Amino acid sequence: KRRYYLSNDTEYLVEHDDLKEIILNLQEFGDDNRAGLDGQLHRISAIRDNQELIIGLTIRVGRHVEGNAALIRDLLADDRSILLLGEPGSGKTTIVRDIAKELSDRANVFIVDTSNEIAGDGGVPHPCVGMSRRMMVPSLRDQASVMVECLQNHTPEVMVIDEIGRGREVEAAQTSKNRGVRMIASAHGDLRSLMKNRELRGLIGGLATTTVGDMEARRQQKKTGGEVLQKQVTQRAAAPIFETIIELRRGRLNEWHIIPDVATAVDAVLKGKTYD
Repeated sequence: KRRYYLSNDTEYLVEHDDLKEIILNLQEFGDDNRAGLDGQLHRISAIRDNQELIIGLTIRVGRHVEGNAALIRDLLADDRSILLLGEPGSGKTTIVRDIAKELSDRANVFIVDTSNEIAGDGGVPHPCVGMSRRMMVPSLRDQASVMVECLQNHTPEVMVIDEIGRGREVEAAQTSKNRGVRMIASAHGDLRSLMKNRELRGLIGGLATTTVGDMEARRQQKKTGGEVLQKQVTQRAAAPIFETIIELRRGRLNEWHIIPDVATAVDAVLKGKTYD
């Protein structure tokens, strides 16, 4: 990574007038301190002091890479729900945009767009999402309720969400999935970290601890070669909301780790095995 300066003078100190000039060209900052430019994918986040005055800005450049979803065109051809996992900056949102465009050619795609992260700021969605329609989310805490509103009012065939991060959104995703909606979403982390996250592991079916009988416990002990008889076993609680996971790594934009069968992978991890 390299640091780029917006001024030729690397010693230049940004003043409030500089910040005001930028802010005048932005939409209003939301409760999450994010704003954007009309018709653009870029995101600007505010840094405030203890009196709520803006003293700094973080400008994140939004990109559209046309044809990005072609790498997983075979996965998009059926009706499986897909979850993209990765660190911030690993390219999740960029991929989600092109998936939405790809699917919108043949399905009623609705984007539940918190902070206008996917389809850009302004009333008209950015052309990068194709024929997808978009519901804006007024605040991060409203994302789950907007997901349910979208389901009830607009009969989506595909629902696209960027960054599922709270338990209520997992419940909303499960409700949508139960009503036959295909889900495309992103979240932070990878499969193993997701399994440790109590609030979000419902995305992959959730985990439950059960007590087994002596015979089953001995059978498992013999199978695994363990020294201690384990009568309490952690198992997957239900079918995953997302059948397929794509794990991404920052700086490795051309390498995607695809887990085609999430249920089998979760079961393998719980048994101490590796997964594909």
